[in-house]
Amino acid sequence: MKQLLENTLYFRSSASRVLADMFGLSEIAMSDAIETPTVDTDKSFIVSIYYTGTVYGEYQLAMNQETAARILGIEEPMDDSNREMIQEQISDAFSEILNMIVGESLVHLQSTYAKLTLTPPRIFFGKIRYPKFRTGKSVLTTPFGTIECHFCLDLMRLDLATSYNDALQSLLEVNSKLKQANEHLAEQQSQLVHSEKMATVGMLASGIAHEINNPLFFVDANLATLNDYVAVIESMVGLYENLCISIRSGAHDYQEELAALRSEGEQQDLEFVLQDTHTLVKETREGVHRIKTIVKGLKDFSHTDVDGIADADLNQIVNNTLSLISHEWQDRCEFIVDSQELPRVVCNAGEIGQVLLHMILNAAQSIDDKGKVAITTYALDCNAVIVIEDSGRGIPSEVLDRIFDPFFTTKEEGKGVGLGLSIVYGIIRKHNGSISVESKLGQGTKFTVRLPMLPQYTLGVLPKPALQ
Repeated sequence: MKQLLENTLYFRSSASRVLADMFGLSEIAMSDAIETPTVDTDKSFIVSIYYTGTVYGEYQLAMNQETAARILGIEEPMDDSNREMIQEQISDAFSEILNMIVGESLVHLQSTYAKLTLTPPRIFFGKIRYPKFRTGKSVLTTPFGTIECHFCLDLMRLDLATSYNDALQSLLEVNSKLKQANEHLAEQQSQLVHSEKMATVGMLASGIAHEINNPLFFVDANLATLNDYVAVIESMVGLYENLCISIRSGAHDYQEELAALRSEGEQQDLEFVLQDTHTLVKETREGVHRIKTIVKGLKDFSHTDVDGIADADLNQIVNNTLSLISHEWQDRCEFIVDSQELPRVVCNAGEIGQVLLHMILNAAQSIDDKGKVAITTYALDCNAVIVIEDSGRGIPSEVLDRIFDPFFTTKEEGKGVGLGLSIVYGIIRKHNGSISVESKLGQGTKFTVRLPMLPQYTLGVLPKPALQ
């Protein structure tokens, strides 16, 4: 019990310090730590991180959604129209906050229990139930509401039994722990998929940065010019004010002010300034919109879904993916998109985006000089079909059956570890879909992905070949 409460207090203090540093919460009251038989909370928003190793347990922050929103400075009331957006914001923010808190707290815990590892943060909305699990609890009282700090600790020790009954009980406990370990293995597999996705984004980072830098450059230049135009307009407004003062005072001779106004307008070419201001504002808005589009595409791809499975627009996922790749490869590849109308497909949009990124990137990398990559979408029978076809170097027939094997790659050493198509295959199978490949050496490769649609969506006209 002493070890449980001591680590709970350390977790509580770390949470208080991080929240104070990040959000300036200077008035935080901390309660004593108490032991509870399980996680006992009625809060509507919970973010947690599991740890495993020589012991097993969990760090958890629990609060109401409104409290989390107010801490982040979100003032608008939460309703059906904005609930999902606000939940996404507080999920992202408090996942990062808990990572920072737990990083410090785990170092303290490792002084007693070595070789501990963390899982990614988990998010819960609404009341949840936990099994009986030794838990320490402390409460932070902030100006925006209360935050509960829960620290769970399970020693996971198996003592050698001297009797049959003791041995049987121990085996039952081990079986339970193995089930939990299996669940964590699935989470780690998900983390591996996400890590591969982040590695791909890192590889594209220079191209994405260049694509953002182009509109950013002329936005910056436009703002400098607009700043000069503001000075001109301020000068003209000052002369107008002098003219208005003379007119309001009843002066009959205000020709001097009028002449000064006309002279300044001609000298500064006011008509051009006003016209060019409209043009610069329009161009600047277009540049900002371009940057927002790139950032949104990157966020949609890299974001770890909170809810996971949902209905999604496959054509939009294709467009988002191309926005990340096309600039980097535009000198070598001509990207051809033929998107037929598709019903929304129930899937994990982030994972399908990863599939498309790997496959389109592989297609572009297979082209040595100049060539084409065609992406076609259509509906056939009960499937949404995505075809990615390139005019690259092709795949030798003797290795075609192995391209989906983990760690198999035909790329040069240092160019890949062979996880891309293996992960693609696993994601497609997870979605109850299929993937096939056709390739001829020196003539290109064609991948066909099929994802099941709802039964009422049946169609079928095959498109013409995308590459001639």
